[in-house]
Amino acid sequence: MTARANLHASAVALGGRGVLIRGPARSGKSALVLALLRRGPLPGAAAELVADDRVDIEAADGSVRLSAPAMLKGMLEISGIGIVTEPARPAADLWLVADLEPADALPRHPGTLSTEILGLSFPMVRLPRQEAALAADILLTLALSSRLPD
Repeated sequence: MTARANLHASAVALGGRGVLIRGPARSGKSALVLALLRRGPLPGAAAELVADDRVDIEAADGSVRLSAPAMLKGMLEISGIGIVTEPARPAADLWLVADLEPADALPRHPGTLSTEILGLSFPMVRLPRQEAALAADILLTLALSSRLPD
């Protein structure tokens, strides 16, 4: 049996492994995706966009596949700028869930965390909201996107 859902979340592949980034609106999901994409290819952890703002998830054969809805493939929203296009990976198998939460709600030593997605258990980390975006990341994206005139 295959289970499916569409989540208000973002997703990236790090070294080919899918990371689902969850958090309420304006918590920094897209900013975290942007920061990961702009950090450059790290050995074994090159970042690729999978989906921004909405993520289709499908469970089958013991894994959960992350992908973008057709209308949003390759699109990334930058607050205060708008939508830019980015190269995107078609899909990635879920490896880790990252929940964005208020910094003052994060315990110093949370222990091992996990969460259930479509009936399967995955490791989870809790990260501080709105701390991933750097002005340099936004400026570099603007320079690469042709969004502004030369």
